[in-house]
Amino acid sequence: MKKFLFLVIILSNFNSYIIGNNTKGLLKQPLGIFLTWQQDPTTTMTIDWHVESEETRESVFRYRISGENSAWTLDTASQYPFPFSERTIQRIEVTGLNAGTEYEFKLGDYQRIYKFRTMPENNFRPIRFVDGGDVSTGERFRTMNKIAMKYDPDFIIWGGDLAYANAKKDNLKAWYKWFDGIKEDLITEDGRVVPIVLTIGNHDVTNHHYPYAESTMKEKGMWYDFIKQVKSNQFPESTTEWRNENAPFYYGLFAFPGHPGYGVLDFGSYLSLICLDSSHSNLVSGKQTDWLENVLQQRAGKMAHIIPFYHKQAYPSKRVHPGGVRSQFWSVQIFKNWVPLFEKYGVKVALEHDDHTFKRTYPLLKDRIAPSGIVYIGDGAWGVDPETPKTPDEVWYLEKTASMNHVVVVTLQGPFQHFLMINNEGKAIDEYPETPKVSQ
Repeated sequence: MKKFLFLVIILSNFNSYIIGNNTKGLLKQPLGIFLTWQQDPTTTMTIDWHVESEETRESVFRYRISGENSAWTLDTASQYPFPFSERTIQRIEVTGLNAGTEYEFKLGDYQRIYKFRTMPENNFRPIRFVDGGDVSTGERFRTMNKIAMKYDPDFIIWGGDLAYANAKKDNLKAWYKWFDGIKEDLITEDGRVVPIVLTIGNHDVTNHHYPYAESTMKEKGMWYDFIKQVKSNQFPESTTEWRNENAPFYYGLFAFPGHPGYGVLDFGSYLSLICLDSSHSNLVSGKQTDWLENVLQQRAGKMAHIIPFYHKQAYPSKRVHPGGVRSQFWSVQIFKNWVPLFEKYGVKVALEHDDHTFKRTYPLLKDRIAPSGIVYIGDGAWGVDPETPKTPDEVWYLEKTASMNHVVVVTLQGPFQHFLMINNEGKAIDEYPETPKVSQ
């Protein structure tokens, strides 16, 4: 009798699975789904979905404004290989959308109906996004995903070190797990998929930096020659071939705005989000710095908010000697090449990552504390084990540090910016600027 009941339960669960995931041959959802932008987020959206390569799944993308029950608009996705995998990426960029509008969409012949929101034409209403970096794939990653979603973000930005696969094909399953976390955590109950904007980190490429890792250069006795060449702008810029070979997942899995490795997203006329490559697949100096100055010069005084984000830091919290001397060549490069441009063209806050800690600096101008300076926030501890930062007593530019996982909840409205730092227990650990306390 017990064996009979056990069999009934097994068959019941199997039937429930079939009914829930396959109705008249329609699978409920794809293997992976990822939304981002290549152009103005007020009128476009780029959608990826992943399928098994041997499956002859439809490439048709259907969308319409939510709630209107009108006919679906149909388009056809392009197909791209998922590096080192049996999967295929279906990708489509939808343009000409209405600003500030919710759309519903269907992917091929999958059953589930999803939603996305275009960004509003202006920021009269609060614009909210969540920043973090050093993402990983484990339990901490999933915890912070869920905490981020409590703030109903318009989008998420991740500042590098995504799945910690180190560009190795043997680590393919890390990417599967990473996309599983996105599919399971970063879609609301009613099906809204949160777009994600990315930049590259050292664990997204082979050897951590372009063209070689510091340790490799030292072993070959080339390190000082390399530094000399970079400082004199004599080192060659990276190529498409180099990037595809040394960052096959990063460049194979995602669509980006602008130049491979760095670009800018303009949200209407209120936000320029500048995605930078801190010398992982492109040099900090040279073409990227020239490009950055041009981008900042064109937007200064025209955009209410100009926010750069990148992996390595100009003002690190862990990789810094007591007193404030940077311990990494890459941080020195960012400090010398990018920071003067941030200061010249009116950047108020820059988002940094990499150290697996939390930090917020004082407002800084010309490497001094100044009320009109730039605040550097972050240091990348979304899903990794936190490291121990230097304290404000040890390093002059640090106003607050902590060893804990965190996300940065950014709210923009009109000309105002607000940054709220939330830890892995869902508690606020810092705020900038601090909300004035109302006296009783």
